[in-house]
Amino acid sequence: MNPRRRSCLALLLLVAACAAQAQVVNIEGRRFLNDTVPWAGVADFRYNLTENTQRSFSFGLSGAVQHVRGRHRYFFVNDLALSRVETNAFLNTGFQHLRYNYAWMKRWTGEAFLQTQYNKPLRLDLRTTLGAGPRLRVVKTDDFRVHVGTALMLEYERETAAPAFVHGRNSSYLSATARFTSITSLTTVVYYQPKLFNAWDQRIALEAGLLLSLTARYTVESRLNLLRDTAQPTGVPGFTYGWHNRFGIRF
Repeated sequence: MNPRRRSCLALLLLVAACAAQAQVVNIEGRRFLNDTVPWAGVADFRYNLTENTQRSFSFGLSGAVQHVRGRHRYFFVNDLALSRVETNAFLNTGFQHLRYNYAWMKRWTGEAFLQTQYNKPLRLDLRTTLGAGPRLRVVKTDDFRVHVGTALMLEYERETAAPAFVHGRNSSYLSATARFTSITSLTTVVYYQPKLFNAWDQRIALEAGLLLSLTARYTVESRLNLLRDTAQPTGVPGFTYGWHNRFGIRF
């Protein structure tokens, strides 16, 4: 990526505004499959329809950038949005995620990440997460990939009209990507996140994303998110879903 493109991507990341309606952030669906180039980036425009406590509409942009150097990989996502719930005022949601990968062995990777997240429609004022764990490549072919991973996380969380608290969680996932044609692929991810020493407090999330590559640079994607959370704030249902549509530009 030349300096001019890097500057354009940095600007897009600074002004990014997109929707993050679920409280479990799916990073698997945002990874770059190409790890042979030093720099890669993407910027997306999205329109979303979500049903949680009420029906809401969201508009925005998102951006991500990856840098690969030998065994090391750095990945950053910026995801912000403005959402309107029914006829109420616009509310903001979003997250920032920084991840470091080290290719330890042929199939094993070590990961560490830092994330901040907020979601006003789901009454989450702030969640800051720090975690680390291994990732295993189970299957890798030209048309099909499967990964599993697990991590221990420390979470600081502050909900609307509730005191802040800190606790630990485990986050385990199964990710599968299938390429049907040269322009069409499907990524499906399942997350399981129980609270440490209290398995009743758990989150289970499923996301499926269909990606259509219009050209080598332009894409269209549709994602469906399902979330089951046994410890939602008062007034927020335990089951929520989101449908996200985006138009992407890759660098």
